[in-house]
Amino acid sequence: MDSKVCKKDPLQAVVLTDDFTTSMTPLQKLYPSILMPVISRPLLDYMMETLERSKVEEIFLYCSSHVDSLKEYVEHAKKKFHRIAISLIVSDDCRCLGDALRDIYGKGCLRGNFILLRGNAFTNTNLRNLFDLHRSKTEKDKGAVMTMVLRNVGPTKNTLLDEETTLVVSNKTDDRILHYEKLKNHEKKVKMKISWFLNHDEVQVSTSFLDTHVYMCSPSVLSLFADNFDFQTMDDFIRGVVSDDVLDSSIYYEELNPEDYALAIPSWKIYHLLTKNVMGSYVFPNVKIEDNCTVTNSILFPNCVVRNDSKIDECILCPEIEVEANSKYADAFVESPGELSTTLSGLNGKEGFYYFKSNVGVESDDSSTESSSTECCNPVDDTNMFLSEVIDSLLRGYQDKLKCEHLILEINSSRYAYNVSVREVTYNVVKGILLLPLHYLAEINEPVSNKSYQKHLKAVISYFKPIIRNYVKNTDAQDDCLHAIEDVASTTDETLPCTLFLLHDFYDCDILSEEKILEWYESEVEDLDVRRKKVRDAVKSFAIWLREAEEDSSDNGDS
Repeated sequence: MDSKVCKKDPLQAVVLTDDFTTSMTPLQKLYPSILMPVISRPLLDYMMETLERSKVEEIFLYCSSHVDSLKEYVEHAKKKFHRIAISLIVSDDCRCLGDALRDIYGKGCLRGNFILLRGNAFTNTNLRNLFDLHRSKTEKDKGAVMTMVLRNVGPTKNTLLDEETTLVVSNKTDDRILHYEKLKNHEKKVKMKISWFLNHDEVQVSTSFLDTHVYMCSPSVLSLFADNFDFQTMDDFIRGVVSDDVLDSSIYYEELNPEDYALAIPSWKIYHLLTKNVMGSYVFPNVKIEDNCTVTNSILFPNCVVRNDSKIDECILCPEIEVEANSKYADAFVESPGELSTTLSGLNGKEGFYYFKSNVGVESDDSSTESSSTECCNPVDDTNMFLSEVIDSLLRGYQDKLKCEHLILEINSSRYAYNVSVREVTYNVVKGILLLPLHYLAEINEPVSNKSYQKHLKAVISYFKPIIRNYVKNTDAQDDCLHAIEDVASTTDETLPCTLFLLHDFYDCDILSEEKILEWYESEVEDLDVRRKKVRDAVKSFAIWLREAEEDSSDNGDS
């Protein structure tokens, strides 16, 4: 008797090594952007790890430029990621994403639903789970061609992501996308179709979604590209599908789990943000810096050598560059030794090359060393910048009456951007809230006085109570909260009279516990300076009341 074995199709993924929209000139002309280093490893390495962890079995790397570099990478990757079958598809005449997908369709290498990643994507999420969610959508809706993975980054005004978010209008019931549009700079008016609201019970309109460049695709995605040559970019495809009833197709989205991370890297400034998010500084191995060299605010690619007594400042050195001894390079893109093909300051006009903002360098004055990096972040500066970002976010949120959950997302994004610890976040959020009335009074041109500060402080505390609760969740966070109150009250005359109100309010709302308040109040009293003793004096009556209440409770328990 013959037995038939039904074998499931392997989970396949397509990685477009050329994104076709990335603008990282002049480097991308000489080096594949997908191999750009992110904390000592190529970007593609992170993508491969995510795919392997997601149990993807077969990967097609589609390549139309820098073929030799990618072939070399694939040879090493096959040994490193041995559980995945890796194939390189090479094309010489591909000029856009649409051309790439039409070419893949013609080769017939995909056998079912697949995962599509554009070459500038970075994510650590479980793609298998997202893939399964897409399959369940296709079972309910035969016209479901794609599920986009979107990340909610909250309000992005005055942040590096300001120009990256999109307007997404969706059916809130099933997350089907009704309209998708990349907003132009400072665009304030958007046309809405009344049919969106008439034909659906609930419609969600959001401008806080970020396209992660990760897509769960049905096979019909490829055929739609093949049939419609006006689909050149992914944006063309999305707009075409959601706005054309004739195609009888639909696109859905899945929101990225807040605990996961994803960021597409279309430009140098977002590359800067990614590297700071991942670690807060840029590193790459196999860079040799010899004696008495100074390298500041620069990017050195693999196998670069900087010889003795050289100075490098605000430069990019391409792979294999050897800088001769006693050389001085500044504001330069170094393509070959001794030749400065481009000044980096010219890339971003008066502001200079964005990547090197707010960074400091390291010096080498010891014996020849193998260096992984030439850029580090100043933790003090980063913490101060984080506090400034928090105050800006809170001020805008208070003025525009933004939801606290959106502000929490924005604060968390700033936390990753400036690489601050969880405890520093709690401390600076509380500190920012206490300082906010001063900034608000300055904004509305109202004189600062104890009365005006107290009035607005109470309103601010009430409005941002959900944010305070979000960050002050455990005993360590309570310590940080109390230290923030003490630091602000001891240095700000307007806050000192409000200290009693703050402790009493936070105690009544179960933000601060009786034990923590008393522990703080009774700690290191003799070593306190005059200002901090005044803070203790301001809350003395409350501390005595807490202590007596604790003793009464203890006595009642014993009786």
